[in-house]
Amino acid sequence: MKKKVLIVFFVIYLIVIIFATKALLDRNERGVFETKNNYYICNKIIKEYDSSSLVHFDKSTDYEKLVEEEVYYFDINNELKNGKLESFDKENGTFIVDGDNYEKDRLLGRPDKAYQILGSFLNTITSRAFYLIFVIIPILGLFAYEIHLFMKYLSQEKEKDEDNDKKTKKKDK
Repeated sequence: MKKKVLIVFFVIYLIVIIFATKALLDRNERGVFETKNNYYICNKIIKEYDSSSLVHFDKSTDYEKLVEEEVYYFDINNELKNGKLESFDKENGTFIVDGDNYEKDRLLGRPDKAYQILGSFLNTITSRAFYLIFVIIPILGLFAYEIHLFMKYLSQEKEKDEDNDKKTKKKDK
């Protein structure tokens, strides 16, 4: 029974660590989790959703259809803002919001849906403290244990060699 509980705990641990690593690898320079066709952002300023929500934006949206609507984007200081999309130029990959011109990669669009509590969970597992405590320190512990086993092996081999030397000396006498 105890072994089964440890196995289940270890599997859950591995799943969380793999998910955390994947999320960290998918995060871009603005802190947005970016996958093939989606943006995910941990909500901080979007008033329609709870602050602990993970908000989803669809990357494949035809942004030309969003002209004259409220959209979310990153300004020059990489702060998430919302404003009215005045125009979108598909050829140049630029858009204008509130009179300012930006590159297409700064536009998130309109939120599709939000996942309650997942934003807080994602913030927690992608934090430096979480990764240090649950990934780096266990790896260092395993590495130290491997060094310990190697040293123990060397000392046992040394003892065997000494015993063999004693036996050969006795035979020589």
